[in-house]
Amino acid sequence: MRRPQIRRDSSPLAPSTAVCLGAFDGLHLGHRALIERARGHAEHVALVTFDPHPQRVLAPDRPLRLLLTAEQRERTAAALGIDALVLLPFDAALARVSAEDFVRDHLARLAPTAIVVGTDFRFGAGRRGDAAMLQALLPSHGIAVEVVEPVESGPVLNPSAPQHKLSSSAVRDAVVAGDVARAHAMLGRPHAVIGTVVEGDRRGRTLGFPTANLETGPPRHAEAALLPAVGVYAVWLAPVPSPLRAPTELVGPLPAVANLGTNPTFAGARTPRLEVHVIDRDLGDTLYGTTVEVWFVERLRDEIRFSGVDALVAQIKLDIDSARARLGTASDDGVLAPPMIGDPQQ
Repeated sequence: MRRPQIRRDSSPLAPSTAVCLGAFDGLHLGHRALIERARGHAEHVALVTFDPHPQRVLAPDRPLRLLLTAEQRERTAAALGIDALVLLPFDAALARVSAEDFVRDHLARLAPTAIVVGTDFRFGAGRRGDAAMLQALLPSHGIAVEVVEPVESGPVLNPSAPQHKLSSSAVRDAVVAGDVARAHAMLGRPHAVIGTVVEGDRRGRTLGFPTANLETGPPRHAEAALLPAVGVYAVWLAPVPSPLRAPTELVGPLPAVANLGTNPTFAGARTPRLEVHVIDRDLGDTLYGTTVEVWFVERLRDEIRFSGVDALVAQIKLDIDSARARLGTASDDGVLAPPMIGDPQQ
């Protein structure tokens, strides 16, 4: 799987490249619809987006947790066959550029064969630019424009469900509500959180269920992971591939059950912790300091306070059975890997 070329300017793209233009947080099924249409225009496909996300510049008082980190976005784009990822630096100066100047100084300079956008795409100072403006201005530069209707979330989730536009904000809302199955349906893959395995209080090991404790970022920091609601989840635990990191003992993805919460049965933590127990496998201390990814598949239950350790252990066993059944771990070694993150065939 070849990583896309990462670029941070508006210099010309490779010949026969079609561009998809947007924010692209999540690279959900609506974004994939744009990508598939772009493939009909050219040999190569590039995503043109902004870094940081415009809302972080235009509305800094409204913190935005993104569905994908930069690393996750790059890996997912690679899995989708994207050839180039153009990250235009977004700052106050770019926010003041008129829509007409943005077309001339950025989009036309990229010199793509075609540009594909959704009907609601807006750009330029005051969000004056829209799909109709692109259709009016770009053909004179030899660039075709295709406008794609929104993908509706109803058919994705349930053919009889109400019709709503599938959007990154809708996916974020589902994640925050703990409805990770709904988020999965809209993304076409599980919502995933990256974290570093740190040493915890080792209480899980004393109970017979060792866990990997994940540090997912300061809770109020803009780059912190977008965590779902507190609760117990069926998940996959996977190593994060990177040539910059030392090899890890973890070969995955591995089926697991995760608890996101404050451990109310004991003293309790001030902020929720993410603890992951790998099913039918004890990895010992091999994960400390490594970076892993947790793929949230289904929420199993709320986090509750138990009357004592025996009641907690009994429930953990039930949670493991539920997660095992949900993840379909019916293979010789208890591991059945899900489709690759970002696989367009999901």
